[in-house]
Amino acid sequence: MAGGRPRYWSDNDNRDWIKQAQIDLVLLFSSELHVGKLPFYKQKAAGKALDLVYEFDGLIHRRHYLSPLSWRAIILFAVIASKTLIVHDIDRRNRYRQLFPRTLVRRLNWHARPDANFPPVVRLFDPRGDAVMLLTRSRLCGHAVDALHNLGEKPVFQTLLISDIMALRPMLGIELVRDETFSSATPIKNYVQAAGLTGRITDEPELPRLVLAPINTDLVSAAPPTATIARIFDQQCRKHPSLQRFRQRRIFDDYCE
Repeated sequence: MAGGRPRYWSDNDNRDWIKQAQIDLVLLFSSELHVGKLPFYKQKAAGKALDLVYEFDGLIHRRHYLSPLSWRAIILFAVIASKTLIVHDIDRRNRYRQLFPRTLVRRLNWHARPDANFPPVVRLFDPRGDAVMLLTRSRLCGHAVDALHNLGEKPVFQTLLISDIMALRPMLGIELVRDETFSSATPIKNYVQAAGLTGRITDEPELPRLVLAPINTDLVSAAPPTATIARIFDQQCRKHPSLQRFRQRRIFDDYCE
C-alpha cells in the first residue's frame, strides 16, 4: 500500500524524509504526463471516473474522481502538511494489488535512494496497444514511481503518480498489465540511453548491440507542466519557501554520473 510519513527514530532521519519528499514533489510537478499529443488530465475519452479507497489520518474514504488533478491536490496537501495518507485500492476492486503486489512495492521502495542506478523492477504493457512502462523506484512514500514510458509521442523518463497509471484504464481505456516474465539485470540508465538513441523502449537483449552515449536529456525529457499545474505548485512554493531550493532538480540527477 502506498503509505504516509514513516516513523523515524532520529531528527536526522526526519529531516532526510522531509528533504526527499520535497524533491519528489518538485519532480512530480515539474513535468506533465502526456498521452499522445495532449496532457492526460485534459483527456476524457472513456468518460469514467477513477475510484479510490484511501485512509487519510485514520479515516477511510471512498471517492470517485473525474480528473487526475483532484487526487494530485490531495497528495500535495498530505505531503506538505505531513498527514498520513494510505491507499487501499484504486480503480476496480483489487486491481491496485494485482498490478502492484506487496513484493513489487517492497522492491520499488528498496530502490528509493539517491544515486541508485538499479535495473527496472517491473514492465507494464498494454496487450491491445503499444504502451510500455519500465518502473525503477518509488517516490512520495510509494504514491509515485520513476517510469520510462512511451505514452506520448516519444519515450520519456519521468516521475508519475501510481494513481495516474491506474487511471489510464477507466479514463482512456488503456489497461496496463504486469509482464510476469520480465526480469532485468541492466541498469535503468542504459534503457534511458537506448530510448534517446532509438526513439523507442528497447528490450534488454538488444541493449548490448547498441553504442550507448551519455543521456541526452532533451531527447527523453517529459513535457513541462501546463500553466494550470505550474500555478498550483508556484502557490505552494510561496507558502513553503523550502521547496524553492529544489526547483531546478531533475529526475536525471539521480541517475546521471
